[in-house]
Amino acid sequence: MDLEAVAETIVTKCMRVKPGETILIIGGLNSFELLEDIVVCIAKQKAFSVLMPSSDRLQKRLLMESDTEFLKTPPRPLLEIADFIDGRIGIDILKDPRALQDVPEQRIGARRQSTRPIYDKLLKRQVRWTGMGYPTKERAEMFGIDYETFHDMFWKAVTTDYEKMYAQGERLAKVLKDAKTVRVTTDKTDLEFSVEGRPVLIDDGIISEEDVQIGDVGNNLPAGEVFCAPVEPSANGEAYFDAAFYRGQKITGIHAVFEKGKLIEVSCEENEDLFKEVIANAHGNKDIIGEFGIGINPEVTRPTGYVITDEKIIGSIHIALGENRGFGGQNESSLHWDLVMMHPTVKADERVIMEDGTFAV
Repeated sequence: MDLEAVAETIVTKCMRVKPGETILIIGGLNSFELLEDIVVCIAKQKAFSVLMPSSDRLQKRLLMESDTEFLKTPPRPLLEIADFIDGRIGIDILKDPRALQDVPEQRIGARRQSTRPIYDKLLKRQVRWTGMGYPTKERAEMFGIDYETFHDMFWKAVTTDYEKMYAQGERLAKVLKDAKTVRVTTDKTDLEFSVEGRPVLIDDGIISEEDVQIGDVGNNLPAGEVFCAPVEPSANGEAYFDAAFYRGQKITGIHAVFEKGKLIEVSCEENEDLFKEVIANAHGNKDIIGEFGIGINPEVTRPTGYVITDEKIIGSIHIALGENRGFGGQNESSLHWDLVMMHPTVKADERVIMEDGTFAV
């Protein structure tokens, strides 16, 4: 992959970095060549960088060897950085998520809690952000997929035809913007919620001036979803998700029941205790539906377990629990956990917009 070209896309198209701006860059040593290219590209825009590289080993040591109460403390340097940066770029830090399997969830939850004041500052200042995954052999091994297949699908998704993808997203968004309710069904799912009055956004890989004006200041790479924050107390019904990965562990057969937007019951065929432990150690509105999204990236055609690509699978939907203030919601939480559903049927009011995973608009 031409990483210099990817860096240029991130800096000049996704983030649209301007002269004099300061951009925070966070990533892992495994992607340092890309981080280096991003820093240089930012300099070519006559802008400044703050680079914070890390590693699997460092992340684990900080989580395991730090005092638990200290882990809850918002890091002062990042709080100060959040006051002056104009944008942030995050490349997936971990080379192998299994490196953190032995870390108690209480410590993970404490670390998440410490970042909330930083997120609040960035949210208030409307600081632009781009978050990008990074395919590694270790991730492919963990997900049980051939690395070459994983690598090629990821980079094709990053470099897809964005105009064509946006056109599909616009058709879906137009219908959702006029709708009051959305109903999602499969043979094991029947979930309904309100989207009335909520902005419907398209993640097309570019943070435009129009996006910033409506408060949509972030994007993922790969891009490719239409999403919104459902009215928080409106979701009722049940939903079934085939699988989710968390810190290298697979959770399968997730059956979730919602009442007035809140997760009131959940059972899993595998690793149910882990699912419940994640929820228990998160903070805020962690058990409230925060997002409804539809995948529209034509290059992502199969689930792997890597959420940043799975939620972009064309013809899939995802439901997220937790934080949603960044795109029109009211949930404040240390958690934002996307759960992907394949082959759904989706109705906006009484209009079918997707049937068994195939778009009808």
